[in-house]
Amino acid sequence: MSNTELQTLINTLYDPLAEKYDSEEGHGMTEPERNCWRADILAVADFLENQTVLDVGTGTGELAELLSQEGCQIVGIDPAENMVAQARKKFALLPDHKVTFRVADTHYTPLFEAQSFDWIVSRQVVCHLYDPLLAFRNWHNWLKPGGQVMLIDGLWSRQGWSNSELVDQLPLSCLQTRATVSYLLENSGFKMGANQWLERVNAYLAHRQGESVSLRYVIQARKA
Repeated sequence: MSNTELQTLINTLYDPLAEKYDSEEGHGMTEPERNCWRADILAVADFLENQTVLDVGTGTGELAELLSQEGCQIVGIDPAENMVAQARKKFALLPDHKVTFRVADTHYTPLFEAQSFDWIVSRQVVCHLYDPLLAFRNWHNWLKPGGQVMLIDGLWSRQGWSNSELVDQLPLSCLQTRATVSYLLENSGFKMGANQWLERVNAYLAHRQGESVSLRYVIQARKA
């Protein structure tokens, strides 16, 4: 399957879910869960007011909404058109936000000019990258000198994927270690910082989902 076909398949899976995506466990955030995410994220990432942030695979804008409360100027991109439409609809109701959304694929190198962002972030997106090395090298190029990445993902099981064909096509779909992503980042020119569990988020989700919860982790690294 070609990369274009892979991305089209991913889009056809997520576009029909856009309107109800935030109501699904592990996707949208309740207010108590949002507080857990904020605490875990801010423990490893020092977002400053008016910093420029690229939110890759923004979906319906949940992470963008959280970071907008830190005063960041955010560009959210996602290849699924309906997801972006839902994010725009959500943010139209939020006053004084500094967030814009684009339908775009992070694998496309000319998407942004070099040194455009202070931060590049993603939430539960790395597992969907069909060429993670290309994506990470793009991110390194798009970051300003000293810019940082913050990647949030999880230890997903094969059974958790609704399309089994994707599992064996996407290189990071079912990792059972935090080491692989950090290894790829280092080989893309990043200097590693934090690599740890989202302890508050995992505790909250375990309380809601029991032993079936997939552990989430956060990785932070700096452009060398």
